[in-house]
Amino acid sequence: MTITDRLRAAYAAYAKGDFATAKVQGEAALGAQPSNPAVLQLLGVVSCQTGALRQGADYLRRALANGGDTSDNRINLARALLDLGDTDEAARICAEGDLAGSSELQAMQAQILKAQGRTTEASWAYEKLVSDNPRDFSAWNNLGNARHEAGDLEGALQAFQHARLIDPKSSLVHTNMGRVMISKDRYEEACLLLEKAVLLSPKDPALLLELGRTLTSINHVEAGLRALGEAARLDSSDPKIFLAIAVALMDIENNAQAENALRFAIKADPRFIPGYLNLGILLEKANRTDELRSLIAAATGAGLAGDELDYLRALLLSRDGDRAAALDLVRDLQSSAINPSIKAQFAGQLADRLGRADDAIRFYEDMNAAQAQSPMGMGVDRSAYQRAIAALNAQTTAAWFADWQASPPPADRPSPAFLVGFPRSGTTLLDTILMGHSDTHVLEELPIIENLAKSLGDMDAIRTLDAAAVANLRQQYFTELDKRSPPPPGSLVIDKNPLSMIRVPLIHRLFPDAKIILAMRHPCDVVLSCYIQNFKPTEAMASFLDLANASRTYDRIFQYWETCRDVFPIDIHMLRYEAMVSDPGKATLPLFDFLGLEWQDAVLDHQKTAAARGFIRTPSYAQVMEPIYSSASGRWKRYEAQMREVLPILAPWVERYGYSFD
Repeated sequence: MTITDRLRAAYAAYAKGDFATAKVQGEAALGAQPSNPAVLQLLGVVSCQTGALRQGADYLRRALANGGDTSDNRINLARALLDLGDTDEAARICAEGDLAGSSELQAMQAQILKAQGRTTEASWAYEKLVSDNPRDFSAWNNLGNARHEAGDLEGALQAFQHARLIDPKSSLVHTNMGRVMISKDRYEEACLLLEKAVLLSPKDPALLLELGRTLTSINHVEAGLRALGEAARLDSSDPKIFLAIAVALMDIENNAQAENALRFAIKADPRFIPGYLNLGILLEKANRTDELRSLIAAATGAGLAGDELDYLRALLLSRDGDRAAALDLVRDLQSSAINPSIKAQFAGQLADRLGRADDAIRFYEDMNAAQAQSPMGMGVDRSAYQRAIAALNAQTTAAWFADWQASPPPADRPSPAFLVGFPRSGTTLLDTILMGHSDTHVLEELPIIENLAKSLGDMDAIRTLDAAAVANLRQQYFTELDKRSPPPPGSLVIDKNPLSMIRVPLIHRLFPDAKIILAMRHPCDVVLSCYIQNFKPTEAMASFLDLANASRTYDRIFQYWETCRDVFPIDIHMLRYEAMVSDPGKATLPLFDFLGLEWQDAVLDHQKTAAARGFIRTPSYAQVMEPIYSSASGRWKRYEAQMREVLPILAPWVERYGYSFD
């Protein structure tokens, strides 16, 4: 074959995507004419497209040196060098070419400037391109990306809007606009743009993944899971999709399915370390520490290492009692796969248990700052919950209660008891003790009453309920109970949900004979404990992102609790956390009498009960596996300096409930 024949054969194979044949024919031609720029160009392009970037770059350099100094060759060489990370040579290759005569070379130069972090200069380069050709979609889109990286969010949005006018059916530009909206903390608008991108490219799993993550981040979990499920159907080989599914499932406390998703992620890529990290965190929260050890061993055996596995090792060190070593290990971990608020909380807990209050408070400040800056944290009004409780308090009066219709007949089924209390008042330890009784069925923070309250809308609707409406709501309660956590026959249902404190009117309307257990703890310890917990920043829990707001929320809730006690004839038993950890038997014996239950010694083996219950939804999952300790009582004294400004807010409740500041 002649050189011309071989080149024809090489180009024909290249056009068909047969790169192997194209390379064979090109190399044969090169053997006959080692300086032929057309052959060198072909081999350079084929090599780059098959992943042999260094070999491709070498061919393209030789093409330039042997008479093939064209804009196409410079662009291809610059792109190969850029992919190899050699941005300086890539920039020189562009600068030495005919920039004025090639918009494509100018675009390549702008791309290199952006890769070098010179985003302002890249923006200038793209601005020249769109000035020369206002219909250049790619230049407008790249200008938007460069401005976005430079922090010019409004300018980025304007550029993307120009691009969208040129191609309104581009999923890429809608995606990029969505990313700008995320940077502007306008997550709902971001979701709308990402949904539009998915409609334009419904078979692109990467878009579905981005949409699913964004929806999950603002607590639209069900919609997020739909998008992520479709992404997994389209691409079952991407572990990032299964990780995002697991995160969404953990958000709604479906931990069994979350575990399955994480195992799918590891199966898809046995070296996907975020999968091991999140599965390990899930196992530790479920108190399955032996399985966590095995997981770390498996990851290590697969050749994995790094901060993610060190974080899991720190969890085990903490469980084994070596908190100092755990803190040393976790303090400086930098992995982007580790949620910064979770890491900061863990470090704070370790420092607190080690008595290092100054270190602990800094970690907790970092934790709350990270939550405040999260998508949910940015979108919530931290004082809205207090205003809502104040409105309830104003409405709940003796005259309002007197205007209720006559009490309906008793329910067909025995009324549940309700375990309430300000968060972090010991309700998890108490419900674990109650679970140890053979005749109880404890609901762990299922929002049944809360959902019924939302279905009624304005609380004044309680006043107008007739007997049939009350019976219907009772039936809804029991239907949901039987669906989500069916109780054994004859057992006493204990509905534990701390903030059902503010649902006393509805509880009393549906179950006027219900017994209510109030978990009580020193107000200063409770407020501090809420501040140092990593709650999801919902409208209620966002109150705890700073100590002042947490204290005001405590004040509002207990004002309302006392109003309810004055207005309604409710049957209450108060149990102090301090008494429970000091002498569990003595403290809880009167409680079982109050509930009409015979004493059983098994209730005091709370560690056995906790192990049997598996995953615990509340932040106390690890503590209830330990022996009962009293070190958390009076913890606030170590942080008195940080709490000094909020003590006047809490002082009336400290006195009202028989505590002191001493």
